[in-house]
Amino acid sequence: MIDRGSEPLDEFGEEAQPRSNRTRFLVLSAVIVLALGYMIYAAFPGNALYFLTVSEFNDRSDAQDGRLLRVSGRLVEGTFGRDGNSIDSIFQITDNDGDSPGVTLKASYTGVLPDLFFNPHSELILEGSYGANRVFHADNILVKCPSKYRDLEDEISSARS
Repeated sequence: MIDRGSEPLDEFGEEAQPRSNRTRFLVLSAVIVLALGYMIYAAFPGNALYFLTVSEFNDRSDAQDGRLLRVSGRLVEGTFGRDGNSIDSIFQITDNDGDSPGVTLKASYTGVLPDLFFNPHSELILEGSYGANRVFHADNILVKCPSKYRDLEDEISSARS
């Protein structure tokens, strides 16, 4: 019997070639790329939620079925209310462009409101669902900072008109 040491034998009785480092690197790279691809795919649908304007939301009855969605608008002055020291709040939002001044959406939110919530130039994005009581129940409120900063004289002249 011939002693070949500890070399492994393949099915034909010949010495098996050790795996190359290149093959191991390719397999490991493929596994990492597939894992990252899956993580990106799994995370993307939750973040790709399109938001509707108040007018679009009111026009689309299929969006009012209680599913999770986002609605964009601006706080209607004088509509914010809270019962005492409660964290439950009720308010109305309207379209940002002001083209549809009579179109509003009644909304509610439970929690601490963002700092820029009451800024008249901020755009609010409510994330939540429309309830059977015809109130949009927001789970999260995103406040977009105003894109145009107006100086004090513009503020005073617009307040007087």
